[in-house]
Amino acid sequence: MVSRRNALTAVAGATGALVSGRAALGRPGNQLAQSEAGTYRAFEIGEQKGPETLRLVERPIDPPNPGQVMIRVTATSINARDHGLISNRFPIPRGRRPGDRIPISEGAGVVLEVGAGVTQVQPGDRVTATHFSSWVKGPWDPEQSYIGDVGNNIDGWLSEIAYLPAQALVKLPEGVSEETAATFVSSGVTAWHALYEVARVKPGDVVLSLGTGGVSSFGVQLAKASGAKVVVTSSSDKKLEDMKEHGADIGINYRSNPNWGQAVMDATDGHGADIVLENVGRRTLDQSLMGTAVNGYVVMIGTERLPEQLPKMPGFYMKNITMKAISNASVEMLSDMVQAYAVNGLKPVITKRFKFEDAADAFRYQREHDGIGKVIIEHS
Repeated sequence: MVSRRNALTAVAGATGALVSGRAALGRPGNQLAQSEAGTYRAFEIGEQKGPETLRLVERPIDPPNPGQVMIRVTATSINARDHGLISNRFPIPRGRRPGDRIPISEGAGVVLEVGAGVTQVQPGDRVTATHFSSWVKGPWDPEQSYIGDVGNNIDGWLSEIAYLPAQALVKLPEGVSEETAATFVSSGVTAWHALYEVARVKPGDVVLSLGTGGVSSFGVQLAKASGAKVVVTSSSDKKLEDMKEHGADIGINYRSNPNWGQAVMDATDGHGADIVLENVGRRTLDQSLMGTAVNGYVVMIGTERLPEQLPKMPGFYMKNITMKAISNASVEMLSDMVQAYAVNGLKPVITKRFKFEDAADAFRYQREHDGIGKVIIEHS
């Protein structure tokens, strides 16, 4: 076990200025001071009005609690849910999200110290973690969203040091960088869950993924790794071309093809999609079902606003379609995905990197950026 002084030394080499006290980032009159012994920097969600109310603070370095691990964070990645977390638009079960909550659900780093009873990892291990920290394996239980949802009801990764439950951690093998692992935990492992745990993707399958966001980007990589053919949809021809550069076989513009479900059938010689990653919700469900193959799977991932009319669900019975909703993934699933990336040498699509001090700018860029790929915050 490393000492708190050693932990500080490891962090101090990668840190610059600290906000004195608990002042908010970006407000007039803030004075930045050099780090004092025994502190680290972290962003808090503050008033939860978006990137503008993130506040950079310093906190004391404390030893990890029993069952907990202290991690030197090296990289984090921003997802749509993180925008909800900092803007008071993401639900928190059974309580209220305090202003001193540290946001961001996915990241990676190096173990500095472990609490009593921790045997899964040791100092020096490179790790990432699921955001549903209590879902280790087995089927989903809604109670797991109430206990230790990283960045939501426990502190997340947007910090120089993170304190996380040991049971949520996955060790990184050689061949998987911390930056790569920092992109996995929301959209990446959700795509893994849908393709490999639910639909059991296999060579020759046709996979349809709606949109060009994180789940689709990972869905293309993971489906292609299995030998599947991938169809993506978008309203942007430029994004469709970008997705093809990253492995997609067919792109369909749903704006110029409003009956895009039939376009999927036509593009696959009447076969349709064996697996549909339904990343939007009920608003697009009818077209998704129209494009689904006989005995196909529709995995419900998106929860966008309700449509004006309920879906008519064409072909649901006649084609014997299986429909299943999923909520992210377990630690066991994340571990399997990490190993798959190591074996296959896969790399995520990264669009831009920001320094830790510029986290608010990273959020703004991710919100306004109109391309594909992940936004990374570098902590060292």
